[in-house]
Amino acid sequence: MSAFLVHNLELDGQGGAQSLPATNLPTTLPSAGCRWVHLDCSESEGRDWLSGLEGIPDTAIEALFAEETRPRTVKMGSGLLLTLRGVNLNPESNPSDMVSLRMWVTPHFIVSSRRRKLLSVQDVVQDLVNNQGPIDSADIVATLTETLTARMATVITGLEDELSDLEESIGEGIESDQRDSLVQRRLETIRLRRFLVPQKEAIIKLAQESLSWMTAHQTAQVQEAANDITRYVEGLESLRERCLLMQEEFANLQAEKMNARMYVLSILSGIFMPLGFLTGLFGINIGGMPGTESGDAFWLFCIALVVLGGGQFVLMRKSRWF
Repeated sequence: MSAFLVHNLELDGQGGAQSLPATNLPTTLPSAGCRWVHLDCSESEGRDWLSGLEGIPDTAIEALFAEETRPRTVKMGSGLLLTLRGVNLNPESNPSDMVSLRMWVTPHFIVSSRRRKLLSVQDVVQDLVNNQGPIDSADIVATLTETLTARMATVITGLEDELSDLEESIGEGIESDQRDSLVQRRLETIRLRRFLVPQKEAIIKLAQESLSWMTAHQTAQVQEAANDITRYVEGLESLRERCLLMQEEFANLQAEKMNARMYVLSILSGIFMPLGFLTGLFGINIGGMPGTESGDAFWLFCIALVVLGGGQFVLMRKSRWF
């Protein structure tokens, strides 16, 4: 199989599909049945093949191979361009580093592209291998939209659980790793929301298009995905607000700790300031200092300092300074 070709599937209309070799790629848009070609857009050979495919507009080819994408739904030529994002559940990856899936769809043909592996696409392909998958191109779109949206639930739920644990641990003390964890969670929330807001609009537009080749059940699937992603966006808004409140709470607790330490230092400074003045005064080496001729003067002076310090402590205590 060519490096640019990930899947070349011909659906049988019964939930199954046949995997075809790269030598059997279509040269014109199919007018019957359903063909799904999934490409790796990091390979330039895929662009060359699409450029030679009759019936696909150049704007769709550019969108399928664009470096950067944002979720959207746009009619292009005889088909529909749909760009979505899915959470990154690949091993050792950050879920908020979302993976792009681009599709150009007609009633009998789908060409899709990706730069990184997307598990939702693998799930749909596996269902087709097991004869339990979509039956046509509209069903593929509805199923992928539903699957991409459903996978977001576990990630957002995980963020909510982590923030709940952080909230419970705030009262037990502040540690540097807690602050780092909160900052990381907030960044993940911002990155997810960055793509989920336009994705919500793209899926809502897809549901409102009322494509003639989509059944009522498939339209309902897309509408349900739109409802779910709206709920996820609202959940991310709530998570972002919680992160801000927790950061404020961290700052307040840190300020309270600092104020308490400064208060203790202020009390100690208030007690030792007159003592320091007296020891400095009696430490000067000039004539006329009292007690210089008495052997008991040092001990009497120490007792006087203790009495003075104790008196200050009692006075501050009665004045409720601490």
